[in-house]
Amino acid sequence: MLQMGAIIKISEAAVIAIHAVDFIAKSDGKPRLTRHIASGLGVSYNHLVKVMQRLTRAGLLLPGRGPKGGFLLSKKAKAGKLRDVFEAIDGGISLSNCLLKNKVCKKPDCLLGNLLSDTRLCR
Repeated sequence: MLQMGAIIKISEAAVIAIHAVDFIAKSDGKPRLTRHIASGLGVSYNHLVKVMQRLTRAGLLLPGRGPKGGFLLSKKAKAGKLRDVFEAIDGGISLSNCLLKNKVCKKPDCLLGNLLSDTRLCR
């Protein structure tokens, strides 16, 4: 039986980042506190704090000042792509050469053509 290889490697931090950005996006423009996001997502507060710092450094989040500050999405995040969130956490996305663990088709070009690279997630 053939096993499918991993197409894209995604860290737990990147998964948390995607969910956190979505959580903030659904807040109707109201700043969201990290503790509320962590509670709403059921993730570690400490891990989320690190993720939020990286998203802020990448220019995807705008932090508020003080204990009631919270986070909002930046214009960059609103106009960006899912790839921007991945890259803020995990760096560049690398795709495997083949969806199968071992290339079996013996063709110089993939049968799927540019399917993966044509998605909004990949370059």
